[in-house]
Amino acid sequence: MGLSPGSALLGAVRAPLPPIILAVTFLTVWSSDARAGAWARSRGEAYAKASISYLKAEEMFDDSGELRPPFDPALYARPRYVERGSALYVEYGLFDALTLLGSLPLKLVDQDAEGLSGAGDLHGEAFGLGDPHLGARLPLHRGRWAAAIEPDLKIPLRGAPETASSEPALSTGFTDFGASFCLGASMPRVRGYGQGSIGYRIRAGRTAEEEYWDFEVGFEPARVLRVRFRYDGVHSERERFGGAAGADAPVPGVGEQDFHRIAPTLAVSLGGNNEVSVTWRGVVDGRSTLRSSEWEVGFSFLGRVVPAPGL
Repeated sequence: MGLSPGSALLGAVRAPLPPIILAVTFLTVWSSDARAGAWARSRGEAYAKASISYLKAEEMFDDSGELRPPFDPALYARPRYVERGSALYVEYGLFDALTLLGSLPLKLVDQDAEGLSGAGDLHGEAFGLGDPHLGARLPLHRGRWAAAIEPDLKIPLRGAPETASSEPALSTGFTDFGASFCLGASMPRVRGYGQGSIGYRIRAGRTAEEEYWDFEVGFEPARVLRVRFRYDGVHSERERFGGAAGADAPVPGVGEQDFHRIAPTLAVSLGGNNEVSVTWRGVVDGRSTLRSSEWEVGFSFLGRVVPAPGL
């Protein structure tokens, strides 16, 4: 693809946005002033989002960025990769200068294809918890514009997957550490906000390090209606991409993949800062990654819960 994270983020900022395709993913939340990745929680404030999702892919981008089946077309026909999942994401303002973050996914993954030329049918299934993520948001500036540093740690719950297996991987089996710089600004005249971030992730074991970035905007066209748009991408520093072969298909989130993804969201307020949202996410370009389409329904809550120290 040849697109660096800096140019990708700058291009996303400069590109004209259609007036009604604004979105967000599970790592963000709306409130009357901008509350995206650059904004820290106040002391004692909590945000939680529970979601269910359905992801499907029948094609992948190979190591040169061309579309192809996820399994060897000489051996398999009608390939399909499906993820059904649920996730919980939580933020908590321990202090004004420290917001704690955490997420935990649960997945049921299926991949199958019909065998050709004497090859047996392919079927693999995996169910279980994905790797939890723990992180923090450290504010550098507050107000109409905000800046923050966000470190993130992924903790594996299982060992490395087998190199030749029909079962989809739920984990890389290695600990990852990333850190990003986030910058955002509120736009009161349109009851909206914009924010972007760029970061670097160190991946343990054999998995290559990667750069990641995102750009996000949102606005509130009516009192109960919220519309948002998010673009995010990842660039792996692996020099050569092997792609999928035989019964080995790339699994989202396990690393050594490039992708560019968009995510429009439509949300309805349930009163206060609670909402129900519907998000579509689609991978539109990449290398060694699935061309996936995903739908998510989420419920979010924002408010004060357990008192923080000093309250």
